[in-house]
Amino acid sequence: MRLRIGHPAAGLGLMLLALGACSPYPADIRGSLEEARTGSLQVGVIDNPPWIEWNDGAPRGVEADLIRRFAADQQLEVKWRKGGEEALMAALEHADLHIVAAGASTRTPWKKRLTLSEPIATCRAHIGMSGIAASAAEDVGFEEMEVRVERATGMAGLVKKTGAIPVTVESLAEGSGPAAAEDYRLAELGLTPAGDPLQKTTHVLFLPHGENALYAALTRSLPASPGCPPLEDEAAP
Repeated sequence: MRLRIGHPAAGLGLMLLALGACSPYPADIRGSLEEARTGSLQVGVIDNPPWIEWNDGAPRGVEADLIRRFAADQQLEVKWRKGGEEALMAALEHADLHIVAAGASTRTPWKKRLTLSEPIATCRAHIGMSGIAASAAEDVGFEEMEVRVERATGMAGLVKKTGAIPVTVESLAEGSGPAAAEDYRLAELGLTPAGDPLQKTTHVLFLPHGENALYAALTRSLPASPGCPPLEDEAAP
């Protein structure tokens, strides 16, 4: 019996043929993961310590360690490319790179043009003080207190909301007294977080749109419950 196109059985047959012709999911639109397996994993590096920074001809930092772990899991050779933000993001958008590491967060404006990885770290920021002063601040607050903030971190506006006075500095490593930063930075400075968190930041890597197999493989290698930041490995370049 010949089936008309509109017949339900004909529709089922066409569906089965279509499913059989489909490639396994997830798949990369441009074949990034397979390209990395047959060649190398191309990774762009934008300096943003401690997440990633170029050091003696090779990158180091939290994101460098995570990418090396992913490459080891997938048995990939990594080729690193250092560069500026605009150039590397454009290269990633056009699939000339597979990943860009930049110490970025989910608030990045690039999320409209690129895919963000699953979280690699979730960090909270506080005003940090010496231990005794931090205990006192819990009771009296931060009104009119001068708090150091690094330029271009976005902390100044958050500090103002607490009633404190932001004082912009080039580096929190210089000077002393209260400072506003992510908690791991405060720990490095010997300061204790006080009060409510100023913000929570989720850190991510960048991938090209549509590269689902690469995204899935990278996700499997990331920490299930990422801290801030994940512990660095002593991995070789």
